[in-house]
Amino acid sequence: MLVSGLLRKIGERIDEQYQKKVGANPIPGSVNRLLLICYHDYQGPKQVVTDDGVTVNPGEPVGEFHFNNKKITELGAEQSERSLEWRLFEILKKEFKTLAEAIDGKLVPNNIKAFYGVNVLAVGARRLGFTLVPIPPGWGRWWLGFWESVLRLIFYSFKTKKKATLKRTMDPYEVWISSNELLRRYK
Repeated sequence: MLVSGLLRKIGERIDEQYQKKVGANPIPGSVNRLLLICYHDYQGPKQVVTDDGVTVNPGEPVGEFHFNNKKITELGAEQSERSLEWRLFEILKKEFKTLAEAIDGKLVPNNIKAFYGVNVLAVGARRLGFTLVPIPPGWGRWWLGFWESVLRLIFYSFKTKKKATLKRTMDPYEVWISSNELLRRYK
């Protein structure tokens, strides 16, 4: 337990520095503060087309999602009848509702036509309305899968039934949702 606590402290410090570097902040008006967002020009190698037909080209502004891993650790420490996974899923739906309200209230830059993140939890992302874009095989995909597994192990695997492991990492995906689809589903 001492090792996992130390790893969590190191992970929190790295996470805080990264969030500061990219300018990730909670969604405007969020009560839960589980999902962080930053804005930048999309740096991908090719255009992305969401399931609802919105095209995002390299160089266009996007919103990028990041989990607030410290908040996930706090949620994991709370006693609950429901699993951490289900509680996170329900909170994420609330976060997307808050984001839809922020878009509608002009609290999000109006030139953002889509949001994305990198995640290994593809099934949950599809249920929430995201388009899944596989990351091509190679060093980048391996590294992202490894890093996501490290984050899961450090921050929230300790309270879940299915423990994360570094022996077998999961394949990461870019998960995309257009502003229009987000408004349609969550407003």
